[in-house]
Amino acid sequence: MPDASLNWNADFALTPAGDLALADGDNLVKQRLIRRLFTVARGSVFHLEYGAGLPQKVGSTLNPHAVGAIVRAQLALEASVASSPPARVEIAAQRAGLQTIFISYTDALTAQHVSLALSI
Repeated sequence: MPDASLNWNADFALTPAGDLALADGDNLVKQRLIRRLFTVARGSVFHLEYGAGLPQKVGSTLNPHAVGAIVRAQLALEASVASSPPARVEIAAQRAGLQTIFISYTDALTAQHVSLALSI
């Protein structure tokens, strides 16, 4: 079922006609993953297991193995990500202490391979 299309750093996405844009398919799954990874860990009283809290780690020394483990654990909780084959997570160090997270997974509904890259 489609959901409102959101831009992480902005607001609701709009169509060229000015209507509220909807996200579905791969875009919806990517949106859900970004929301999960960037939501404060234990930030919801009703869903304590929800959220990886990656923004909370900005400014600290990030161990790529620890970040990868956090991301993989959160992906395993997302129903839209197929458990087989397992999702692949790679962390690449960038300049100025940034890290890019490369995620590749199989969509549980369509069985299509999907890739996503995030920087923290």
